[in-house]
Amino acid sequence: MRPVALALIAAVTLAACSADPAEEDNLTALPADGGVTDPAPPPPAEALSPIDSLAGEWRVAGIDGEPFDEAYGLALSADDKEIWWEPRCANFAFAYRIEGLDFETGPATPSQPVEPGAPPPPVCTVNPPARLDDVATAISAARRIGRTPGNAIRFEGGGHSLTLYSQ
Repeated sequence: MRPVALALIAAVTLAACSADPAEEDNLTALPADGGVTDPAPPPPAEALSPIDSLAGEWRVAGIDGEPFDEAYGLALSADDKEIWWEPRCANFAFAYRIEGLDFETGPATPSQPVEPGAPPPPVCTVNPPARLDDVATAISAARRIGRTPGNAIRFEGGGHSLTLYSQ
């Protein structure tokens, strides 16, 4: 009787230790001692529709997935080749190119080109808003652009995002 009881206990123990396949899908991998696991994948990007141009006036509504909730507003202007913040003398401007959902930036035309031998333009004394650097980071990192179902323009890439609404 004893060998049968031990065999029964062993069978029940093994059955209890085997994982239900449905449970395995819910398990989270932990890092090995001192190791680092891969970070969780980002949430799926919102469906974007292609746009041809950024021409117009834009209000910053979100940076890096968070609402732009500051005591001031931040507006950008654009034509079919560049996007900038006024005043142009602050030298916040990007040349851009859109092809489908692909987006790339480059240097913009200086706001006040200086002819050879001419004196430089007056110094721009404006103090740019603190979050303008975050906007610049998101624009320069972006590799995708498009219109969201909520009618916003979304820049995405390099772990950053920027959301604009038409003004």
